[in-house]
Amino acid sequence: MRQTIAWWSGWLWRDWSQRMSALLAGVVLLQFVLWIAKEDGVWLPETVLIVELTLLATIVLEYLLRVHWLIRGVLHLIAIIGINARVLIAHHVIDDITLTSFFSSQLFHNMYQLTPYLWFSFSVWIVYFFVVWWVAKKWRIYSLMIVSVLAMCIRDSFSQVYLWPQVAVTVGCGLFLLILVHFQQLRKKAPAAWRSLSDYPASIALPVISLICLTLSIGAVMPEVNPVLTDPYTAWRNLRGEHVNFTTGKGIEIAAPSAFTDASSGYSRNDSALGGSFEFDYTPIMTVDTSYRSYWRGETRALYNGKGWEPSDSDKRPTVTRVRANAVLPSDPQTSGSQLKTMEVRQTVTLLSNEKYPVLFAAMNAQKVVDLNGGTNGFESLFWAPAQSELRVISHRAAAYPKSYTLVSQLPIIDEAGLRKAPFVPPNRAEFAQYLQLPDSTPARVRQLALEITQTSANPYDKAKAIEQFLRDNYPYTNKPDLSKGKSRDFVDRFLFEIGEGYCDYYSTAMAVLARANGLPARWVKGYASGSSAQKEDAAAFDHGDIIDPDAAGVYTVRNADAHSWVEVYFNGWGWIPFEPTSGFSLPRAPMQEESIAQTEATPSAPETAAEMPVTDESGSTVARAAGVTVLFAALAAFLSWRFEVVELIRERMERRRASLLKQKVIIECERMLRICRGKGYVRMEHETMREAVARWTKQSKWLTADLEHVLSIFEKAKYSQAEITEEDWRNTAKLVEKLRSQF
Repeated sequence: MRQTIAWWSGWLWRDWSQRMSALLAGVVLLQFVLWIAKEDGVWLPETVLIVELTLLATIVLEYLLRVHWLIRGVLHLIAIIGINARVLIAHHVIDDITLTSFFSSQLFHNMYQLTPYLWFSFSVWIVYFFVVWWVAKKWRIYSLMIVSVLAMCIRDSFSQVYLWPQVAVTVGCGLFLLILVHFQQLRKKAPAAWRSLSDYPASIALPVISLICLTLSIGAVMPEVNPVLTDPYTAWRNLRGEHVNFTTGKGIEIAAPSAFTDASSGYSRNDSALGGSFEFDYTPIMTVDTSYRSYWRGETRALYNGKGWEPSDSDKRPTVTRVRANAVLPSDPQTSGSQLKTMEVRQTVTLLSNEKYPVLFAAMNAQKVVDLNGGTNGFESLFWAPAQSELRVISHRAAAYPKSYTLVSQLPIIDEAGLRKAPFVPPNRAEFAQYLQLPDSTPARVRQLALEITQTSANPYDKAKAIEQFLRDNYPYTNKPDLSKGKSRDFVDRFLFEIGEGYCDYYSTAMAVLARANGLPARWVKGYASGSSAQKEDAAAFDHGDIIDPDAAGVYTVRNADAHSWVEVYFNGWGWIPFEPTSGFSLPRAPMQEESIAQTEATPSAPETAAEMPVTDESGSTVARAAGVTVLFAALAAFLSWRFEVVELIRERMERRRASLLKQKVIIECERMLRICRGKGYVRMEHETMREAVARWTKQSKWLTADLEHVLSIFEKAKYSQAEITEEDWRNTAKLVEKLRSQF
């Protein structure tokens, strides 16, 4: 037994520094794989998995097996082919391949099926051995760390990709590699000291591990501080008077000069840790030409982790089908036999930016995709996940995300009377388990509040409505909640009982958790709110908003600031129904019955019936006298109008009224600009005139000078001058105000 233990101990510690170097080299290379995986449209998910498994298999076979290098090479080859085959079969890329087919005439056919994925495996295999060789010297390790960290930091700073974890791991691996190289040099230069160290490895391992753990612990408990210096790129742009607009969506607040507030609102990529605050970014994202206003639904999340939302197992590996042009999409199996009535809504979405999203945005529920980029091609990258009601985009190349698309949705018609009759879904039904999941760490007071809110509700629908109304009525909306009040580790508990204010992510997550605590299956939905319609904005500016249908058809401009989240609750026999718990927001809903105007012929009145009867001579003379009197009065009215120039007076008054309205429109636009500027930190003091305020703002932000001066000149012309305001003046003012709004 002692001999066996001694043999294993000797084998374990033999060449341990080389093995650790090889392992750390693999971890460094893995960070680049994770980087590529975060880039949209570069590698497919199956490619990333194949490369990761190839790295793992190479490390295990090369440094755990002590056999001849030729045998190891053959094992590497077999492992790589096996990994490619298994992964591609699991992802339904190729058909099933039997082991015996590799020893038959099918060999070359099988190898052809595995390309080009096989070349990725062989490439990373070769690169791995090159990196192992490269990290054998200190100066090479330093060069690898510097180049890697610089590349990751630059990409992280000027893109949506979040690479700080990869930077940290790369730096840590580099430091450990330097320690290992130092040990290897010690072994060569001082064999006696090395033998002593080998006999008592804990004498050096414990101090090193303790120092590292202490450093990490201190770093974890240190308070966060904002950066003191502006990065060189931003400083250079600001010096030239140019605006730098960061839309990272990474959940990190970056300190910036007061004149340039970094916007962070937008469609999030990672929702696992919600909270914080943000600045509104009004950059246009897309326009939606729709037959009815709606929310533009993106993705759903089912797994609540106590801090935010993560994809559940079914979200990660859903049952999907390929989308064909004009083909009706399969319905969710959970909604089969639904009593829910719907209204057809047709939308044409046009992207205004180069952003690439994992889904197509559509009104609930998507029924079919009519075209992509105006045609019926390019559907090979589009898949439908019916259980999540998501149109998923799997980009095979960088330009695969469509710039425009047209689709048809079936918007739910909310029949409240019918929904109140929906039976309660038992919480132990397996298919709804993920939508009833709550962490074990969910505080008891959250569950208790959920029961108190719904204690007077007699059915599932009223319970959901009670939760929705409770959140809307009791928690004010703000994009900058006071986070200093929050102490609880649970996100919802912190919102409900400590912070007491927030934005859509706070409300929607709270409703989903409270609904689940009542046994109501609920899921979290993210996408975009409706956006703004130019027609409705114009009507509101002139107090005509009450005559405009808020859900009317039209072209809606959707901006980063319209990114939104809400909740869907499942009702047995009806399916998923959306709810809007966020204070100040209104969820568009289809009317119970579509209004129709019936064209009917009027029933003849009594005088008209009499007119159809034969006219006597007496009635004929009466009609003649009436006609004569009418002609006489018409001639008199025409003479008086000519004599007193009534027509000219009316025309002049109408022109004056038109000029007055145009001046009023310009002044309203300028007042709207002041509100926009005030929201972005450009405040007009009480003692300042408009010109004084603009002069101060342009000194602060040179890039605003031209647009603000132009708006100011038209404003002064409208308010103080006797000169007429033209239609072109008003339209130019509106365009400039909208431009300034999008640039902030």
